Amino acid sequence: MPHPVIEAAQRFRAGLLARERTNANALVRAYGRAYASMGDNISALEAEVRNLQDPDRATITRLASLRSLQRQAEAEINKYAVYADQQIVDSALAEIPLALNDGRATVAAYFRSREALQALQARWDMLPAASVETMLGFVAADSPLRDTLVNRLGPTVAQRMADRLVDQIALGMNPKRIREFVREEAGVGLTWSLTTARTAQLYSYREATRAGYVANRDIVSGWRWLAALDDRTCLSCWAQHGSLHDVGDTLNGHHNCRCVQIPEIPLAKKLGIELPDPTPGEQIFDGLSEAQQRGHMGPAMFDAWKAGEFQFSELTKPYEDRVYGTMLREASLVGLLGDRAKKYYRNP
Repeated sequence: MPHPVIEAAQRFRAGLLARERTNANALVRAYGRAYASMGDNISALEAEVRNLQDPDRATITRLASLRSLQRQAEAEINKYAVYADQQIVDSALAEIPLALNDGRATVAAYFRSREALQALQARWDMLPAASVETMLGFVAADSPLRDTLVNRLGPTVAQRMADRLVDQIALGMNPKRIREFVREEAGVGLTWSLTTARTAQLYSYREATRAGYVANRDIVSGWRWLAALDDRTCLSCWAQHGSLHDVGDTLNGHHNCRCVQIPEIPLAKKLGIELPDPTPGEQIFDGLSEAQQRGHMGPAMFDAWKAGEFQFSELTKPYEDRVYGTMLREASLVGLLGDRAKKYYRNP
């Protein structure tokens, strides 16, 4: 059985991910309506292309149906972007009071006696959600995230779609493929907006958790990184799992990161209460079978690691994001080894 504190953190994370899925489903439905509205223009483009004889790029670019489709795609995705923007802000802000409550409940999971719990409740400084909102710069109206979503998503997706259609039609794409191709290109905007929404919601939850712990430094001295350690967990998060951080440090995982914080409570130790001590991710990874390790890493990365080309801790690479600042993601083999990486990639 997992430690009660880890069990509580995992339960709260499951709730967070369920809320994120609900939000994502709403965005998918809204985007689907935007795509469906383009049906007539797609049909018109198919008909025009069928009547073309060896068209060049200039001829294709001037097609009335293509220009009409591009304008409609931009307009519909612009409308979707306004809806998505509000969804993202609302869902991010909704996580703040939930995270503050979950953070206190995770700390409370250390203690069993009523007296200890009452003492904790009396000492715990519960921040007002409004004070945490000011920390989340990405929800401000002029933030880079919201500017990209509201002002750039529609024009960017529509222009890319039109350019790629011109390329593919000029190469002789069957008109029957146009509808599927438009759906794929429109999907680029959906994928980006879903990543944006998910990252904002998860990041908001973690930052609110951190703010609650910082406000109670006399109780919480730090936190440990808890990763999911499943088939979707990147190697950076595997490497970070179990690491100890100062209470003020940000859990700055990559976009879509599902990791959460486990609070360190000195008072529990003084009372003789067992502390959760997550086994480091590297140690857990070492205990996997070679087939499992290869599955997580991929053949080239695995072979280079087994050859001693890099340390497991080097799998975490920092990068700069204009919305969230410094974040951590999985290092690439080329990034680790440079030209030496070539010898580990097998020819098909």
